[in-house]
Amino acid sequence: MSERVDRTFLNPGLVSLIGAGPGHPDLLTIRAHRALQKADVVLYDALLGEGFHALFPKGALAIPAGKRCGGLGATQAEIHELLLEHAWAGRRVARLKGGDPLIFGRGGEEAAFLEAAGIPFELIPGVSALQGAASAAGIPLTHRGVSREIRILEGHHLLEAGTDWPELARSKATLAVYMGTRSLKAVARKLLEHGASSDLPIALVECASWPGQRTTISTLRLAAEGHLCPLTDGPGLVLIGAAVSARVHPLQPSSFVTLSHEPSSAFPRSEGEAGAAGGGRERRAG
Repeated sequence: MSERVDRTFLNPGLVSLIGAGPGHPDLLTIRAHRALQKADVVLYDALLGEGFHALFPKGALAIPAGKRCGGLGATQAEIHELLLEHAWAGRRVARLKGGDPLIFGRGGEEAAFLEAAGIPFELIPGVSALQGAASAAGIPLTHRGVSREIRILEGHHLLEAGTDWPELARSKATLAVYMGTRSLKAVARKLLEHGASSDLPIALVECASWPGQRTTISTLRLAAEGHLCPLTDGPGLVLIGAAVSARVHPLQPSSFVTLSHEPSSAFPRSEGEAGAAGGGRERRAG
């Protein structure tokens, strides 16, 4: 715990709130890497690949400061306390956060806390989970003649009162649902109840940019019936909209597995993916 003393004559260190990207260290920006190399203390999130540890400066104190949904880990208050403790000791602190710190990363809360405490800080953007998932799955978030808008939603509270379901169901936007794997079935049902097309494409991208990444492509109807389920314990992001059907195939089938609940005519696959189906890599449900 930090000491509660008069800080008037002390010189605090600098806190860098760094977006680390969706999980793979290759997606760390040059600016983020430079800030990380200057750190005396690294407070890092749970949703980062092990390869990040090799980038930590030698001699820096590395502290895990994050948690997976429903798991054990540091509370936000404890993270604030760690930032305060090390910054007031004059240390440079790298707060390494998954994705972009200002998109469902609580970076705004940490920045506001530091500002109120008089701690100098900087915000360094990162590749968001949305961008990482779309690129990993080969799904254009916007596509000419198909989708001109992206709607970013938060799955934990989307089903609470106040959501304009008729408007979402009518929208031609690509809907991106963070932390939406647990509410996926209910969200699909709500959209159908309010007029969305039953064959609207939906994708679940898990562990984007990680070695075990998985992408499952289905339809809103099948998702509402419970046929679209997570295949890993990793982070997942849900993409809903016509742009999903404009998907391309930038990765080799060995590192990118697509599971489709619909006939291949509905969701065209690459030759590699089609061959994988015959080899037992493709699963069908529903």
